[in-house]
Amino acid sequence: MTSITEELLSWSENFLEKPSKDLGGWTVCPYAKAARLKNQVKIIELKDSNEFLYTVSKEARTIKEQNKKLIIVACDDLSIIADELACYIEALNYAFVYHDVYLMPFHPEDNDDEVEFLQEESIVKQADKPFYMVLIQPYNELEEASKLLHKKGYYDKWDKDYYRDTVIKRQTYRRVYNDGKKENSKKE
Repeated sequence: MTSITEELLSWSENFLEKPSKDLGGWTVCPYAKAARLKNQVKIIELKDSNEFLYTVSKEARTIKEQNKKLIIVACDDLSIIADELACYIEALNYAFVYHDVYLMPFHPEDNDDEVEFLQEESIVKQADKPFYMVLIQPYNELEEASKLLHKKGYYDKWDKDYYRDTVIKRQTYRRVYNDGKKENSKKE
């Protein structure tokens, strides 16, 4: 049986970083390979869901000091259900986006089966043992990269619901991020 870390790294190399015909030749994540090769990705595996939110919060607070582009906190103790995870992460985003950090949950109960370029490739469902995870990334960097990809047509072939549930949802936190920028500039 492979570890979650091994599963995630293999999934990145063999799916996220490969061109997708469903996306017009774009890779599923255009920035995954560079971040992985530059050692800017950190993966934390947990066996106990009681440690999950504490670890997510700790890593979100320290992502910039760690000089990482992505931190993944994953757990195979499925006692946190998809709706709970989504609510927890939405609440945490109101605190962390203010400090330029964005969190995105993935759970095996999530319904991404209708998204063509993700069909049969959901790592949280297809792993040797299912798990859930939260991606932690710098918010403004993610938004700027997304704007650039938008201009280049990257999102043109995305399922409209998936686009709404990922990109548009992330954009709803702009006000929180901008409030944080204003507050920090007043302190300087």
